[in-house]
Amino acid sequence: MKIKLLTRSSDLNKILLAKLNQIGLTGEIIDYKNPLLPQLEDAEVIVNGFGNIDKSMIDACPNLELVQQTGIGIDNVDVSYCTSKSILVANVPLANAVSVAEHTIFLILYLAKNMKESNSDNNRSGLLERRVPGILGSEVQGKVLVIIGLGATGLEVAKRAKSFGMHVIAVTKNPLLKKPGIDKVYFVDNLGGSEILSESLSRADYVSLHTPLTEETKNMIGTKELSLMKKSAFLVNVSQAAIVDREALFSVLSNSKISGAAFDVFWEEPPDTTDKLLKLHNFILTPHIAGWTFESVDAIARIISNNIERFAQAQVPLTIVNPELAY
Repeated sequence: MKIKLLTRSSDLNKILLAKLNQIGLTGEIIDYKNPLLPQLEDAEVIVNGFGNIDKSMIDACPNLELVQQTGIGIDNVDVSYCTSKSILVANVPLANAVSVAEHTIFLILYLAKNMKESNSDNNRSGLLERRVPGILGSEVQGKVLVIIGLGATGLEVAKRAKSFGMHVIAVTKNPLLKKPGIDKVYFVDNLGGSEILSESLSRADYVSLHTPLTEETKNMIGTKELSLMKKSAFLVNVSQAAIVDREALFSVLSNSKISGAAFDVFWEEPPDTTDKLLKLHNFILTPHIAGWTFESVDAIARIISNNIERFAQAQVPLTIVNPELAY
């Protein structure tokens, strides 16, 4: 079986190859320094990170039967076209929920403690001074956190935020839908659907995004939504950059309409270092590392290898996203 690893992560590649070897399979790491299509054209399975699996790539791989994403997102895969060509698509949900939640709390605390101002170009001695004059942080206890998207990661954020004494409001699709063993109401103070979004944004001290990117959620945080937030509020995004309207965000940050934003994702990755957002004193960007830990990478590799093993045995991958192809 031709398994091609279209991922830039040497850590994931190493662990995944070892797990595949344990089940008698091998994989080939794609060299990004050379043209991709000649390396992929005989693939039966593509393990994909941030590659764009579009119609042209699918047509160039006539033997392709499974596209296995390395994360939960599938916005870079033409799932409809894959389905029309009887190509299975699977993702990796849940594996990095704790890692992403911990990074979210880190960003909230970083914003709360005003760390970027303390270590800005104008305060290069900040790390050497006991306190930087004129710069104060704040506590998160008692502050209002609005979580948009109460899935696996959103729930983990809610648990941690509650332990800090924050007031947690969750805006999520199907808020009353219960999963076995999980009662969302237990982890938040207020829970509702899109009907409470506007009111929640106006109350928020922190807004944290944990919804997948779909046609429905693209640019869902735009000029109107940002204008509802308090001047003292912060926006955190560890989900997908395109959930936020880029120009609207730049406008509110550059005019100090909100206090700041911290993202672990960007509209282009890696970002252009001259991008105007990166020049703002109140915008923080980490390099898409929220879900990248020893524990999460091992879990991701385990799920992927299990899916590929099932596929090799003519069984349906456990995390298939086009189940209409289940055989």
